[in-house]
Amino acid sequence: MKSKLFPFLALVAVLSILVACSAAPEPTTAPAAEAPQAEAPEEVVTLRWRTRPDNQAEQDVYQAISDELTKQLEPQGIKLQYDPSPVTGYLDKLTTEFSAGNAPDIVWIPGASVADYATKGVLLDLMPLANADSDFSLSDYYDAPMKELQESGHLWGLPRDISTLVIYYNKDLFASKGVDDPADLAEAGNWDWENFLRVAQELTDADAKVYGFSMTNWWGPWGYFIYGAGGSMFNADRTACGLDDPKSQEGLQFLQDIFQTHNVATLPGVEGGVGETEFIGGQAGMLPNGRWMTPAMRENAQFDWGVVEMPTGPGGNATWLFWGPYVVSAKTEYPDQAWTVLKALTSPEVQAKIAALGTNIPSNKDQAAVDAFLNSKPPDDNQPFIAGAAYAQAEIPLFTANWDAVV
Repeated sequence: MKSKLFPFLALVAVLSILVACSAAPEPTTAPAAEAPQAEAPEEVVTLRWRTRPDNQAEQDVYQAISDELTKQLEPQGIKLQYDPSPVTGYLDKLTTEFSAGNAPDIVWIPGASVADYATKGVLLDLMPLANADSDFSLSDYYDAPMKELQESGHLWGLPRDISTLVIYYNKDLFASKGVDDPADLAEAGNWDWENFLRVAQELTDADAKVYGFSMTNWWGPWGYFIYGAGGSMFNADRTACGLDDPKSQEGLQFLQDIFQTHNVATLPGVEGGVGETEFIGGQAGMLPNGRWMTPAMRENAQFDWGVVEMPTGPGGNATWLFWGPYVVSAKTEYPDQAWTVLKALTSPEVQAKIAALGTNIPSNKDQAAVDAFLNSKPPDDNQPFIAGAAYAQAEIPLFTANWDAVV
């Protein structure tokens, strides 16, 4: 006889299992792991840096750049302090600071001054930092200033800007006298010294005190005529003067004849003075100058104007490339951070902002920076500034002498 207790116990067991299952908590999705938070840098360092702004607008742009870069670099433990200094006495002040050991960590200087400071031992050699940086390439910058920044295996800075010497010309004056436009002559391959002199003669009206040419009295323009003739201001290794070379003398003779034989130019004026004033006032048809003159032309010229490459001389294409690098003090406490800032200051993005001012040509060859410059108008065609960089003689830092003492 089967026991009636077994079915009862089985029913209790089943009910117990059902109750246990219904009481078990439902499985839940495991909480997502929180994204790791970026660790704050152990130390935030402040780097002081300097430029020489020509006006308040330029200073404001650099200050804005400094503020923006601080936001970008603060996660890496870097803050920037912009310390502008006026044009007058700029290098005197900097020399005093270098001597006292309290110069800014990063500072802009004229290209010709590089050797003067490097030979005094006050600049940091950047070549070890550049060689250790796989994201950096010297070829990102124009060749001419990079060649001058490298000496005996050292790298003394990175170029902030360049500016080639071009001919500014009064389009309205050319048109009113029916004289060939230099840009048209250049496009046809005929913008040479012969045609340069011809159009200067055709523009000149001494009775009306209008001349074909004017220039400022500094080494830039007369140096161009030396190189345009195939000469040089120095011998090959820059240990002696090159003005006794027959080609150098040919260029200087052509320049002298412009003034004293052909009488197509006013007497040279001081830089920023008479020559520029006469040109902007409509009394001269052509004036050689750098990109720094563009803001004044935009603001003051009451005529249509343009720029064209310097005319080709018997020695071939020639022009100057004026430039200035950012250098790092040898006494900086933060060389690695200074290198990071130096790359940021010469990046295409920052150089594009500087180019918009109209004063400088970006030294970084990145197309975005070049386009920002080309689109900064007037003049309508900025290409002559860029074209000249391919063959220009860079402003020379003399490691064999003192440039300022020579010129």
